This record gives sequence, structure tokens and C-alpha cells, in this order.
Amino acid sequence: MHRLIAFIKQIYVVLIFLLVEGVAIWCYATSTPYTESKIVARVSVMGGAVSGVATDIKHFFSLPRHNRELTARVAELEQMLQRDWVTELSDSDSLSGALVDIDQLHFRYHPSRVVSMTTGRMRNYIIIDRGTDDGISENMGVITPNRELVGYITACSERYSVVMSVLNTSFGIGGCLTENDYSCSVRWDGGSTHYVELIDLSTYAEPKEGMLVEVRSERMPEGIAIGYIESYELNPSRTAYSARVRLATDLSTLDNVIIVENTHYGEIEALMDGVE
Repeated sequence: MHRLIAFIKQIYVVLIFLLVEGVAIWCYATSTPYTESKIVARVSVMGGAVSGVATDIKHFFSLPRHNRELTARVAELEQMLQRDWVTELSDSDSLSGALVDIDQLHFRYHPSRVVSMTTGRMRNYIIIDRGTDDGISENMGVITPNRELVGYITACSERYSVVMSVLNTSFGIGGCLTENDYSCSVRWDGGSTHYVELIDLSTYAEPKEGMLVEVRSERMPEGIAIGYIESYELNPSRTAYSARVRLATDLSTLDNVIIVENTHYGEIEALMDGVE
């Protein structure tokens, strides 16, 4: 108690000043309707600013959840659009039901979240939070919600899967030029994390800078972007083109992805094993 009294004696001047200042401000604020409205307006602005900052902080920390919800919604919409597209073609007199069934109906989409990943190695992998308990299996494709190539699954446990990233020197996938439909092969040479190499492109393809390269693979449907041609040249024997392709997505910023399931993949794989 003596310490408290001694402390108050040391700061009593400040306390009296604050008390008098508070009374003065209160008297000024309530002296006329004009000053009262001005004070209320100032307090409202300050309160709004503080509330805005608090809301921004809240939104920042809720972004991962919103991103997961949006990814799940994108996967759902992909499935709905696929069904609508198939239904529309089925109603067309120019296409048979058999052709429609072969084209797109057998692809399914599963949202997933990136748990961990690497980009600085020669063989980079991504861990995602879906596994065999969720119906996921090896060789399923993985894309971004914007329909850009990420890689494909190489191993699964009950709750997690390993994705071989396109940034892996063992990675390879078929591609095509969207403007003329010429096929090619795509691989990563271990260099920049923003570029892949396009090879085995026909000399009749007439590539150009800025051309979009998309996936052509049994693992994924049409329309999955790989990237854009930045430069190209004929190989030394002048039998095919090679090109430097800038990836459509920055893999180092991945958070949410979509797993693409081709329900016919097992049949295709068995068929190829028989041929080999």
C-alpha cells in the first residue's frame, strides 16, 4: 500500500493533467451540436480504420481455407461442365453416343492440398493430402485449378500421395501445339524452374513464339496448359524442332491442386502392356 501511494505521488501531476484534459475534451465535444457531430465523425473514422485492419487480418488468416473451398468448387464445376458437354453432344444428330462416351465422360476430378514440395533439386516431388482412402491411385494427373500442368502421382498411402513434379528430370509427357495440333514430347532439363524443353516436333509444325503447348496424354483431358514457346530451333540433323517453353504456372507457389482421374486408364495400361 505504501508503494502504491508513493507511486501515485510521483505521477499525480500527470494524472491531474489527464483528468483535466479529459474533462475539457468532454465539455468541448458536448458544447454544441456541431462539435459533437465532428467528434462522432472522427471517432467513427478511427473505429472504421481499426475495424478494417482487423477484418484484413482475419481474411488473411482465412485465405487457406477459402482457397481449399474454391479448389473443391472448381473440381465440382469441372465435373458438371463435363456432364453438360457430354449431354449436349449426345443430343446432337451428328455425333453418336459411343463417340461421346469415349471423349470426356470418364474423367473425374478430386480437390487436394499441397502438404510439402521441393523445387531446388534435379528430381522434385510434391506431397498432397489425398490417398487411397479417397480413391486416389498412381498415374493420376495433377493440375492447378486454372487447368495448368503440375505432374502425375507416382505413389500413394492411405491419406497421402506423392506427385512427380514437371520439375523432375525423370518426368515426361506428351504435348501438342494448340494452333495446328502437331504432337511433341515435353521434359525438364534440370535448369530453370520456369522452363521445360519441347522435343520431337515435326518440321511441318511451323512453331512460333507465343504458341500455347497443351498436354496430350491418357492421364488428362484436353485443354490442360503446359506453357508457351519462347524460342525454337531445328535439331542438328534438321529432322525435328526443339523449343524452350515457359511454364504456364509457377510451381513454387502451389497451394491447392486438382487430381484428374481417368477411369479408363487401367484398361489402356493393360492394353499397352500386352503390346509391349
